[in-house]
Amino acid sequence: MVKSGLRSFKLKSLYRAVLSLLAIALLVTTTACNNSSEVAAKKNLENPPPGKITSLYKPITPEAGGMNNYSDVDPRVNTSKTDAKVDRLVDRAKDLVQKDTNPLKQIEKEFDKKGIKERVEDTADSVRKSAKETVDGVSKGTRKGFENVKENAKSFKDDVESAAKKGN
Repeated sequence: MVKSGLRSFKLKSLYRAVLSLLAIALLVTTTACNNSSEVAAKKNLENPPPGKITSLYKPITPEAGGMNNYSDVDPRVNTSKTDAKVDRLVDRAKDLVQKDTNPLKQIEKEFDKKGIKERVEDTADSVRKSAKETVDGVSKGTRKGFENVKENAKSFKDDVESAAKKGN
């Protein structure tokens, strides 16, 4: 009885293996044969017969190179002011580049605008102001710290007294 079960199992597995091989062969042949129809379809798209409509969209405006090969600017917008401003800025940048090509000349011009005496006075004033702000900040912090120490000492005293009362 075990031998007949084993024999039927072998036949079933052999049947499944043959069926799988046939399915693979069918798949390979159909795939290989369909390739020629795709090539023919591509050729028809590249060279359509005369009179055949290949696109449903007929462009109204010429291609300009923007997004989707069309201009990024709405043709209804008046851009003349913007164009004039751009031209002014470009001209100004060109003038600046031509005038000051040497960075040392630019530094000399800055020094000529304000004398050394005024620069030293300005620096001294800013140092004085910064030192005063630092002293004020430290004194405020010290006062606040002293108040915190007083509060902490008082609360510690109260905690010790309450613990002593509970302990008795």
